[in-house]
Amino acid sequence: MNGVIDLLADLVAHATESRSSNLELIDQYAQRAAAAGAAVDVVTGEMGRANLHLRFGPDAPGGILLSGHTDVVPAGIGWATDPYELTEVDGRLAARGTADMKGFLAAALVLLEDTDVDALRAPVHLGLSYDEEIGCVGVRGLLDVLATGSSGAGTCAPDLVVVGEPTGMRLANAHAGKVAHRVEFAAASGHSSRAGTEPTAVHEAAALATLVHGLNDAERGISANVGSIHGGVAVNVLAPSCTLEFEVRHGAGTDPDKVLADVLDAVADADRRLAAVGGHATTEAFIGYPGLDTDPALAPVATMVDLVGCGAPGPVGFGTEAGLYTDRLGVPSVIVGPGDIADAHRPDEYVAPEQLERCGDLLHRTIHQFCSDDGPTVTERGDPR
Repeated sequence: MNGVIDLLADLVAHATESRSSNLELIDQYAQRAAAAGAAVDVVTGEMGRANLHLRFGPDAPGGILLSGHTDVVPAGIGWATDPYELTEVDGRLAARGTADMKGFLAAALVLLEDTDVDALRAPVHLGLSYDEEIGCVGVRGLLDVLATGSSGAGTCAPDLVVVGEPTGMRLANAHAGKVAHRVEFAAASGHSSRAGTEPTAVHEAAALATLVHGLNDAERGISANVGSIHGGVAVNVLAPSCTLEFEVRHGAGTDPDKVLADVLDAVADADRRLAAVGGHATTEAFIGYPGLDTDPALAPVATMVDLVGCGAPGPVGFGTEAGLYTDRLGVPSVIVGPGDIADAHRPDEYVAPEQLERCGDLLHRTIHQFCSDDGPTVTERGDPR
């Protein structure tokens, strides 16, 4: 247990906020993994960031893939302790990223360092990504490598993907997908007395905001939110510019393109109106990841249900990389990890040591079940969709 805490202290000391470099953390993690017998592939990403693929055990299909992101949200203000120094507070381990999700990464690597990887009959893969917190951005480069079989760490065709987001060590098999758009409006500036006859950027944005709000449909599991509107110059001036950002969260079985069809048609209509005064309306999708709805009856998932021992899996209320793994690799994904999402993204984020211990124990039994010579073989991979 002390080894996990020591490594967690090292990991949280890297202030790997989204869009900032994670290379020092990746290098440290990769060096320790290589020393423990892993095949290593550092997958270069955006400037100063990288993904990491590690394989412990044989270069063969099967086994499991443990997944986690290395980035954290900005620490912000209001901390009682240094957010980038692991500090014990009332028996809890506080620092940015302890729950979301460096605790899982620490528990996984320390366990594998204590594992006889040469004795594994099937591989244990680790996938570390960057920029997850801003829309599951970085993992796509890693998935390109894994899905095409071009990883320098060898074949990656696991029976199951385990994403270690903080669930309080309860198993989850579902979450919503999300799309987010940024819409830019430009119009002609002018005197406000002409507002009844000329389109303005703010008026067009306001009309679109109302349309987006109308997408909300609890019965269909659709949540739509306009997060920001910025524009205009003064109360007596026709607004020459405005930017609107909105998101739509949806179930795994819902096509977001169909949900957004009327909204995108409205943007095209606004573009035609604004073009008449030399302006425009353009939209850009800047976040998009699929939902997850993994069938709990699939053999690998049923195995995890038994291993976790907390009853039937359920949904989580936040997005993860799990749906992307399932879409690209064609295998089922589940979510389970130490800590509580309610303690993430806030000052004094923490993870309890007993959660890390439970995580290590679960991963030990999971590796035994899926990858060890004396563990039963998991069969009937099935269709993860």
